[in-house]
Amino acid sequence: FSTREYQKALAKLESLVVARLFELHKMGLSGTGYKLRTHINKALKTRCKAIQAALRRYNDAAKALNRQQLDWKDVATYRSLADFELLQECREDIRERPWAESKNRQAALHWLRLERAKEERERLNVEVSRLANWMSKEETLLSVTVDRLRHEASPLVTALKDLLARRLRQNRIHRQRIRQIYGLACYNG
Repeated sequence: FSTREYQKALAKLESLVVARLFELHKMGLSGTGYKLRTHINKALKTRCKAIQAALRRYNDAAKALNRQQLDWKDVATYRSLADFELLQECREDIRERPWAESKNRQAALHWLRLERAKEERERLNVEVSRLANWMSKEETLLSVTVDRLRHEASPLVTALKDLLARRLRQNRIHRQRIRQIYGLACYNG
């Protein structure tokens, strides 16, 4: 076996394992129906056979080049891309790269979560203001409509008055929460 054959066997094994990981992830997603889960499960069984064949080819090439061989038990237990470390044996040695260290990957993940939280906070600042504005407009509209229906002696006035009273009770609770949000240091709506 040549180095090129080893790299091709490694690339094939990597692609099959990554595809299996994505299918495992998709199977665990909420909203994935029974039929799709059954289909994915059948595909996973077929993929496992293909992975085992690719693993045998990889191990043959690795043995010929005195490289590390892999065991099916190890490959079968990968549950996320973070567990998948075949990439360390690819064309160039990436083990010394800063992003290959677990602590750096965790730090990057935490940083991305913080950035997403900042974006969410900005969005919520806008949404809180919109909610307060919408509640005021709805109350005004319902009050005006109740007054108009009362002058017209409409039979709908009682139902609409009940709706207005219910909305006022609900909005009172929402306004308490909104006042608490307005008091937060991070609120700039």
